[in-house]
Amino acid sequence: MYCNSFRILIMFLFTFGAFALNTFIPTIPVIAWYFGSINLFSFILFGIDKLNSTKDRKRVPELTFHFFSLIGGIVGILLGVVLFRHKLKSRNFLLVELGILAIWCVAIYLIITNISAIISWGQSISG
Repeated sequence: MYCNSFRILIMFLFTFGAFALNTFIPTIPVIAWYFGSINLFSFILFGIDKLNSTKDRKRVPELTFHFFSLIGGIVGILLGVVLFRHKLKSRNFLLVELGILAIWCVAIYLIITNISAIISWGQSISG
């Protein structure tokens, strides 16, 4: 988890996996598959880091957590903070995660308030 290209590879695997799962169960949208899987992965990764911290093993870098929360795993990371009671003393980590949460909240708000324009734009480019 230390190499940026490895993180990006994992992101693409989740994206392709979401499309693959959508072909088997098309009633669930691709975006739901993606966000569900990336949040589950982020939560499990957080649990692994908590376990590694108690056993003095190699830890997952904070940059990895920030990357996965930025690409959609923010709910899994925040659930990991609360349920595993991990990284609560790291003020910088929490500030960055709250900043990413704010970015996601603004993005979701903008999407919801402009959904009709987004749909009409999508229909105009699709033909």
